[in-house]
Amino acid sequence: MTIPKDVPAATPFGATPAITTDTLRELTPTEAFRQSVKRPRGFTFFLVLAMVGAAAAQMSAALLTLTLKATEIDAATATTTISISSAVAGILTLFALPIVGTLSDRTRSRFGRRRPYLVVGAIAFVLGAILLVTAPNVPVFVAAHLLITTGFVAANVTVMALLTDQLPADQRGVATALVSMSTPIGALFGMAVAVPFGQQLLPLVGIPTALAVIGMLVLAVVVRDPRWEFPQPPFDLRAALRVFWVNPLKHSAFTWVFTSRMLVFSGVAALNGYQAIYLLQKLHMEPAGLGTAILLTVVVNLGITMLVAPLVGKLSDRLGVRKPFILVAAVILAVGLVLASLAPDFGFYLVACTVVGLGQGVYFAVELVLATQVLPDPDNPAKDLGILKIADNLPVTIVAAAAPALLAIGAGPAGPNFAALFIAGAIAAVIGGLVILFVRGAR
Repeated sequence: MTIPKDVPAATPFGATPAITTDTLRELTPTEAFRQSVKRPRGFTFFLVLAMVGAAAAQMSAALLTLTLKATEIDAATATTTISISSAVAGILTLFALPIVGTLSDRTRSRFGRRRPYLVVGAIAFVLGAILLVTAPNVPVFVAAHLLITTGFVAANVTVMALLTDQLPADQRGVATALVSMSTPIGALFGMAVAVPFGQQLLPLVGIPTALAVIGMLVLAVVVRDPRWEFPQPPFDLRAALRVFWVNPLKHSAFTWVFTSRMLVFSGVAALNGYQAIYLLQKLHMEPAGLGTAILLTVVVNLGITMLVAPLVGKLSDRLGVRKPFILVAAVILAVGLVLASLAPDFGFYLVACTVVGLGQGVYFAVELVLATQVLPDPDNPAKDLGILKIADNLPVTIVAAAAPALLAIGAGPAGPNFAALFIAGAIAAVIGGLVILFVRGAR
């Protein structure tokens, strides 16, 4: 919008006297909104609180309670149940991320355009928790997983949208870093509160869900999100479909980065998605001790990742190269997965998780930096980074689809062939590391 001579900046809420002819310039609706709305004290804290709570509910389900419930429904088909549910939830995530974001942008509710989705997400978490605890069969189990996934997607989209709406670009660094760390921190919280309750599903599901609901509703209450009164953009189906598209021939470097990321994350998904059932069926762990065991894996994995990532990031910046580090990270991940496939006991498996955490630390330190160097439109990066985010979630669906066949290879009285699944993940990670060498325009 144009700020004419001697006229205050128009905003959805009236004039903003601070902007006059001395600051004559073009303001986008978001910039005008940002200048008209005063952020609450502790704004970043409330964003992080909501995301940590949502991650606690989502990750405790993914790492523990879904496996316990699937085993309770039918232990013999638990791996198939988890595969089906993870595949459906993965597909939902791929479509829900851009759809929820688009709906939020177009919302003109008197409650704001972001706040309603915090409330909807909290409701989805509650309904999903109720269904997960009470599910008598696989369809209800899958419905519970979908509702929990919906809540997590709503939290993700809304928190990132609020951050973008209300923080100027030069003030987002710390907030973005803290929000990015919310998922592993939430996983740690979700598993930590589960430890005292063994395999009692009600508190295992209920406490992380309560954290999610409290965090999201507190953010909804404190955030200043007045009604968005700028004109609603017309709906354009063709433009909406282009959200998912980048020309792979024109932007081959970005395509290689996407492919590499998808393959490497497939290796991680093979371990994360099936480690609980692996500990139960292969290492013969008692269900009552499963929560404590997974908490240890989260602590070890997160601890080594947070220790290594900053050091590798600084070294990579000093040397000015990224691709060699990504290849090394992929190989380390693969070694960790092979070690996990050979684990005779939980102690050995914990060593494997340490190696995987080391690989993740090296990978996370450099991969996104390289990705930002090859974006198709560097001046408008949000769409392309959103597409790159699909590479994080698509492996969940791919692994869930491939897992039943891999687990069935040579399966017998000893149970599913988890070694085949983990080794396939290791191969995918190594190929992903090699693919990054095809990227041009970055070292």
